[in-house]
Amino acid sequence: MINTMRSQYAAPFMRAFKQAPWRSQTQAVAILSITLLTVAVVGGFYLAVAARAATAGRDLQSFEVRKAVLAQDNDRLRAELAGLRSVTRLAARAQEMGFTPAAAEQLDYLRVDNYPVNVTLAPPPRAAIAPQPGNTLTSLNNWLSQVLQGLVAGWQRVAP
Repeated sequence: MINTMRSQYAAPFMRAFKQAPWRSQTQAVAILSITLLTVAVVGGFYLAVAARAATAGRDLQSFEVRKAVLAQDNDRLRAELAGLRSVTRLAARAQEMGFTPAAAEQLDYLRVDNYPVNVTLAPPPRAAIAPQPGNTLTSLNNWLSQVLQGLVAGWQRVAP
């Protein structure tokens, strides 16, 4: 019964395919076209993602170079600032401007009543301005001569 029904309903379709062979060719071309279109779309997405990744990598490299340059600039500016803030330079600049260290009799202290910590402080000792560093080669020679004098003095004590 099933075979007869199948042949009854399938026969017209089979006859139609046999009568029109171009339909099977059209179906094959359609399947091939859809496959090629799918491959092209997937390939396009892949190329788009790869291009974005390459651009991001190039941007990252340029940002890393910029970061290194900025870090070097920051270090250079910090070193310059440290030199400008050095006590010896500030003291020398103050002397150039005509300032002198304050003497003990020039200092006035103000006592505040009801201050939480009422401490009497002695005036600070007079600050000495550090001398400007001399020639590095001269200081190295002085140090080396002191070391050699110490060695010679040590040998003289040991030798009879």
